[in-house]
Amino acid sequence: MRKATLRDICQAIYILVQLIPQGYVASYSNIARLLNIHPRVVASCLARNKNIIVVPCHRVVHSNMRIGGYRPLGREFKRKLLQLEGVSINNDLVVKSRLINILELLEKP
Repeated sequence: MRKATLRDICQAIYILVQLIPQGYVASYSNIARLLNIHPRVVASCLARNKNIIVVPCHRVVHSNMRIGGYRPLGREFKRKLLQLEGVSINNDLVVKSRLINILELLEKP
């Protein structure tokens, strides 16, 4: 059995991010725990995401609920996208009620 490459890991991350419903966010660390990787790997893969329409990486935030960055369009663009989807943001912090656990999504029938 071959070891997963960074490309394989990024593809797995992209699949998980596609599960995040509009109006909600998940954390880098939540995704990282599911894949047994460091949250920085999640951030690195999402920074490389070239298809932001299909892989809504703007829905991933820090575990402290800070919205974080958004390459190449910037933090303000990320904030606007989240707000358009119904996510409340105060002082760069997403309201905690909008945070989901991706594992719970995977466990639903």
